[in-house]
Amino acid sequence: MSDLPPLSVTALARENQKQWFQEFRARVLQAGEPYAIAAAVAPHEVFHAMDVPVVPIPWYSAVISAKQLSPYYFSLMENMGFHDGLPRYSTLPYISTLDNDPARAPYGGLPKPALILERLRSDYVQRVGELWAEAFDCPLVLMDAPGQTELRPGWPEAAQHGWEALYEPHRLDFQVEQLKALIHTAEQATGKPFRQSRLERDMANINRLGEVIAEARDLIASAPLCPVPLAEQLTNVMACTWQRGSQWAIDHANAYRDEIADRVAAGQGICTGEKRRLLWLNNGLWFNTAFYRYFEQSHDTVFVWSMYSDFLSDGYRKYYDSDPLRALAARHISMSEQLHQPPWMAEWILKQARDFRADGAVMLTPVNDRMASLGTRLCKLALEHAGLPVLEIRANAVDARTWDDETNRARVAQFIEERVTSAR
Repeated sequence: MSDLPPLSVTALARENQKQWFQEFRARVLQAGEPYAIAAAVAPHEVFHAMDVPVVPIPWYSAVISAKQLSPYYFSLMENMGFHDGLPRYSTLPYISTLDNDPARAPYGGLPKPALILERLRSDYVQRVGELWAEAFDCPLVLMDAPGQTELRPGWPEAAQHGWEALYEPHRLDFQVEQLKALIHTAEQATGKPFRQSRLERDMANINRLGEVIAEARDLIASAPLCPVPLAEQLTNVMACTWQRGSQWAIDHANAYRDEIADRVAAGQGICTGEKRRLLWLNNGLWFNTAFYRYFEQSHDTVFVWSMYSDFLSDGYRKYYDSDPLRALAARHISMSEQLHQPPWMAEWILKQARDFRADGAVMLTPVNDRMASLGTRLCKLALEHAGLPVLEIRANAVDARTWDDETNRARVAQFIEERVTSAR
């Protein structure tokens, strides 16, 4: 390891998230404004265009986990009689609502929303969403995404400009109609109007934001030494992702990129003896992001990439001529295929492995989160067939009870020593 301090922008990102939630609670609890709870793969942009705050479900789940509260909530879940096969990511915020203890819940817990927005991605979503909406006494809105009839190779190259053909016109037609229905429902639930001009502005801002994140990604990938720890990549990029469309997100991404560029120009890296690079696959280990740095001193090995590092650049950017709503449909319609299902999942990861000069990958196969594990085994086979060694760890991104730190440290160390042999 080196003596490099954290990026200055990392503290700013954390502070911004705290400030955002404080302002959110002031708007909702004190001023009585409506807000929405929404899945990560749902079109938050609709609510942004109405000036309605959005709380992403996985963001709040990750915050609960990072504050080491998941063992309490999941034990409470089991004591309440829920079976232990419930998906952890989506269930954790719901259980915090049932607990109804603002003193314990992060930032005082979630107040009653105007609605909850989910996508029908797996069999759990509808029932968990129904129960959560009942607990809040609010509407549940479900959006569907019909599957691709053809998963063509080359989606990372086609997703920004060739998305009409890539995602198939009939699917986009269907998605646009769902977006129109969502806008109507949201206007009724919140009493606020949808503004087309705001959507157009935000879509342009998100494309620009994605370009800046791509520049940061390329700096990290090509640098002789990895200039920024993976945990700090997650903090900065995800802060921009949740506030996409805003000028703050663009300004923060510029500062993030510039600080990385300064380190690269100065030849600075987080591990001065870096010899090997690893990818982290699937969800982040939110209750223990320090794990990503354990192997720098002992094995001269850095975790250099996860899907959060640059999906904002590869998956969110959608350039268009005249129809922002159709471009918005294209942004969200195939996120599950791109992040979690073969062959697109493996295709994208192999591209990252080449770009980041990775020597291996550690794959978190989520326990009790089916959507995030559907394509895991086939993806692992594809990566290893292409020559990238993969270590699979079965645990859960937000349930600390499933994680044995000592055992998993030893497994990764053995993986590096026995299978990750490429050294620069």
